[in-house]
Amino acid sequence: MPGKSPGWPPAFKLRSSALLAIIAIAATACGSSAGDSAAESTGEIDRNAKFSMAWTLGPTNLDPHQSTNYSVDFNYLSPVYDRLTQAVTGPEVTPMLAESWDFADDGMSVTFHLRDDATFHDGTPVDATAVARSLDRARDPKQARVAGSLSMISAVDAVDPATVKISTNRLAADLPAVLTSTEASIINPLALDGGVDLTVDTAGSGPYIPETIRPGDRITYKRHDGYWDPEAQKPATLEIVGITDDNARLNAFRSGQVDAILVKAGQADDVKTLIAQPKYKLHTFPVGQFYALQLDIGQPGLEDARVRQALNYAVDREGINEGLLNGICEPVTQPLPAGVDGHSEKVDDLYNYDPAKARELLVAANAPSDLTINLTHTAGLSPQQEMATALQAQLGEVGVKVNIMPMASNDAALKFAEGGHSLLNPRLPFPFSSQTLRTNYMVPQRFPTLAPQNFQDLVTASFDPNISDDERTDLYSQASGIAAQDAFDVFLCGVPTQMAYTDDVVGITTAGQGDFVGIVDMRYVGKTS
Repeated sequence: MPGKSPGWPPAFKLRSSALLAIIAIAATACGSSAGDSAAESTGEIDRNAKFSMAWTLGPTNLDPHQSTNYSVDFNYLSPVYDRLTQAVTGPEVTPMLAESWDFADDGMSVTFHLRDDATFHDGTPVDATAVARSLDRARDPKQARVAGSLSMISAVDAVDPATVKISTNRLAADLPAVLTSTEASIINPLALDGGVDLTVDTAGSGPYIPETIRPGDRITYKRHDGYWDPEAQKPATLEIVGITDDNARLNAFRSGQVDAILVKAGQADDVKTLIAQPKYKLHTFPVGQFYALQLDIGQPGLEDARVRQALNYAVDREGINEGLLNGICEPVTQPLPAGVDGHSEKVDDLYNYDPAKARELLVAANAPSDLTINLTHTAGLSPQQEMATALQAQLGEVGVKVNIMPMASNDAALKFAEGGHSLLNPRLPFPFSSQTLRTNYMVPQRFPTLAPQNFQDLVTASFDPNISDDERTDLYSQASGIAAQDAFDVFLCGVPTQMAYTDDVVGITTAGQGDFVGIVDMRYVGKTS
């Protein structure tokens, strides 16, 4: 993989021994060690192979700038579209289309120096003008649904064919990390000018080109000859399949239809039996993402933080973990789990299971007697549907009604963004903790009501590239504490990303994204002969 740009601040600090113990317990419960690269096959890479991976949801969107669910769309778009930077295991932000970058002294812009051997799939060079054109589209609310994620960008200028300067409206330490997302994908300007319908067609510069697209089911890709990084396209054919049903996904893996699968928390017993066989392996990434009942804190009845705190006290996290998630979803009470840079130990024990305290807080806050939570989640997806039922019962015990509203994935995300609803789904972490905090709580699409000013000020201050790592960590910790104390979410539990794979697969244990976003980038993954 390409090397890290010099001077990039560390995204996560070394995980604590407590977190490592959690990971070890999770792996033991599934019948395997966490896994390392030495455990993978060491045979010769089969460049003619077909590699197939099964995910939980099928493709619904092919336009990277129209994404409404990053955690789904990334899987299908990353093989097709390059970005200026990429996030790899560690996590680290490394070069992609940009070979290097420089921060301005005032921290308000970054200059990216492009590689000279990248082309779009039709042979058009990827130059500074193409980069500027794509990013201008991505940050325009009239053209892109992802504009909020790139709202920090104030201007994109092509200095010369190989140089792009991106100016920002705030301090920009996290900009290289922000640009790792498929939301910042670089699209062929000829496709934009030609009116190509990017919802059904693609125009990227990545290592693969879609060969067969079956919306809601799968995409099969073929290798793009001449790509600048052959290690990112090991198999000749790549297939990513969406299988919502956990048992069906496991059966597809067991029968050899796919080479790797995402393992959900509720599958521990079944997977334990399977990976007892030498043919199968399991890798457990460190905990980064966490399940939450995501709230609109401006919804009538939820404006008072004491009401939201009451919801947190009403939830039996340990019961949900043990009863539904096989004990591998460690309870959390803040947006930065243990081991992540900025985790605040001060709020670790903030919300124990205490229905009586929940009732007291609801009375003290003069909460509406008919307080109702309209809970949306992705229809048919485990463990969300089971967790929704548990939350309905537990919140009902303290007098809060929960209406469960299963929807298609995109519809659930859009309904939450409209306000007045809650979304049961993982909160996603990113390479920079400031990016995690901002994306989850300062972007209207993911947090419909504006976060308090003191929280915003701390997160904004952490974007300064000139402050020390210790200063940045302290700002993260303060912000995470505010999110916990003000109960931005009903925090539930942190679940590790787990991948099961056959013993001829390489690259899973070092795959990007898995150790912080909860998804796994199939670049650099392949099979041996």
